[in-house]
Amino acid sequence: MAPRSQVLINGRFLTKTLAGVDRTAQELVRALAPLASGRGWSLVCAVPANAPDDAEIRGRLGLGDESPILRSVLRGYLFEQVALSRAMPSAILLSLCNMGPILRRRQLVMLHDAQVFDVPRSYPLAFRQAYRFLQPRLARRAGAVVTVSEYSRTRLRANGVTTGVPVDVVHNGTDHFGRVEPDDAILNRFGVARKGYAFALGHPASHKNLGVLLQAYSCADITLPPLVLAGHAPAGLAAGDQSVIAVGRVSDRELKALYQNARMFLFPSLTEGFGFPALEAMACGCPVIAADAGAIPEVSGAAAIMVDPGNVRAWRTAIMRLHADDEERGRMIIAGIEQANEFTWDRAAKKLADIIGRLHQAI
Repeated sequence: MAPRSQVLINGRFLTKTLAGVDRTAQELVRALAPLASGRGWSLVCAVPANAPDDAEIRGRLGLGDESPILRSVLRGYLFEQVALSRAMPSAILLSLCNMGPILRRRQLVMLHDAQVFDVPRSYPLAFRQAYRFLQPRLARRAGAVVTVSEYSRTRLRANGVTTGVPVDVVHNGTDHFGRVEPDDAILNRFGVARKGYAFALGHPASHKNLGVLLQAYSCADITLPPLVLAGHAPAGLAAGDQSVIAVGRVSDRELKALYQNARMFLFPSLTEGFGFPALEAMACGCPVIAADAGAIPEVSGAAAIMVDPGNVRAWRTAIMRLHADDEERGRMIIAGIEQANEFTWDRAAKKLADIIGRLHQAI
């Protein structure tokens, strides 16, 4: 019997709070794990010193006991750039979170977006400098580079990150939300009426463009449904403003409840490498009004209402019209569910597996 090809997972993401990039890595590995045996692979996960225990890692990634977990004494960039550059040199390293060891050729790296180049003010200086130095070198040296949207592929090339480097697009999935049980208690805790509010996610980064929503809600001459804002509450949010309800950080269960019970979801970002929230909302039966920017039109298709991200009047008009039109909301709910169903982790994993297979043959 021929020896199995080895695929080594860069498990640094397991030490971080689960954000979009880290969720992508987790869900892709979960979907790849059942494919490994049929592809003739042996999956191994390498993790830094501060990673969770083996049981938690196996649970999060869907790995069986046949998949070893290798622990390093290093962490952070040292783990990634030093330990992973030498670990299991015959294996294909799978680095799914924007970064990997720049000295390693036997590697597939996923670069999610070019936002550190396009909107540098949204990121700390040290972070920007590290990515500007490492990412172009990583892209040139890695055996394969993938990204999550056609938009990101274009922007990575435009910023010189992947100049002369072939890049495959593997769209994310959104069906992970199907495993989440909603926690409706958050609605009672904040006195939020079901189907009576617009919903948005707060984030301190400037490109998330929350200011346009606050401006839309600042006009006293119009009536909009209350805006429920989860996550970061912007400094411009007035104390005691009943039109905007800040609920703070929420769990996945609370997030799903907020999506499911919202009258609409508002997504004003100036740029997104993919745009998880739009598809998550659609999967939960929540109509979406989104900025016509970044990868949002690519993933939303015709299922969302697209608005100029800087036009406050257009946002007010779109919110008022959708709030008043139950027939349009019904059509958008059906279209949104159909659109979200097009993006599955199984489909993403199969495409990624084909790329890994090509890389095994080429190197």
